[in-house]
Amino acid sequence: MEKVRRGLLTTGVLTSLTIGGAVTAAPECLTSSGKTACGYHCLASDGDVRCSQSPDGVCSATSGVVTCWDPPPLLRRMLGSRLPKPSCESISGQTACGYACQTNSDHVACAQTPFGACGATDGKLVCWDPPGAVVATLRAGTPLAECITNSGKIACGYHCQAYDGVVRCAQTPQGTCSVEQSHLVCWDPPVDSSAPPYEPESELACLDGADGRTCGYRCLATKLHSACGTKRDQTCRTVGDGIACKAPE
Repeated sequence: MEKVRRGLLTTGVLTSLTIGGAVTAAPECLTSSGKTACGYHCLASDGDVRCSQSPDGVCSATSGVVTCWDPPPLLRRMLGSRLPKPSCESISGQTACGYACQTNSDHVACAQTPFGACGATDGKLVCWDPPGAVVATLRAGTPLAECITNSGKIACGYHCQAYDGVVRCAQTPQGTCSVEQSHLVCWDPPVDSSAPPYEPESELACLDGADGRTCGYRCLATKLHSACGTKRDQTCRTVGDGIACKAPE
């Protein structure tokens, strides 16, 4: 029988912290099967123990997959206490965490901001999020993105259109898509230069899984592996026994 020992990390704080008037979970340490992890929302199962590294994170232990996910730090900075709680979704031995999670056949994926979107067609599953500069500029006013499918193709963003077997979307809410001389064209203006400065790394989500803690885009975890995309248009999915992160074709 697995033994679990849980204890609070205390510096005068016993059970909770107050941030911006909102009560949030206190950090803790969890020991199980001789392993110890510290952070937030800690979980243990099947000999693994993991914790998220921020109070905004989330952990899941389903079908032998123990994983924890932390949203991009940019969200906390721009949304504060209005940041929605993320969730995790699992299917066929794989887990993804974030927002607007969706499953398709035997795959699962989530957007990593509450403004993102996911779409599926013909076995393809894609999630997309507005650029960090857009979120930094519009904050809670950032519009929800959308995904569009046509002829086995999928695209996500804003003002999406399909024409003659082509699907495209603008990458900002101020962008536009239209058919010009029988070609579908999308255009985006420069992002508002008044946006507050932010570090590019702050729009990366982080996942703690079988391959350790990694940060990137639209991460995925299985019992044996975990990975995040290295580019903002990538979504991760299982390929054989591994994980591949790719942009939609």
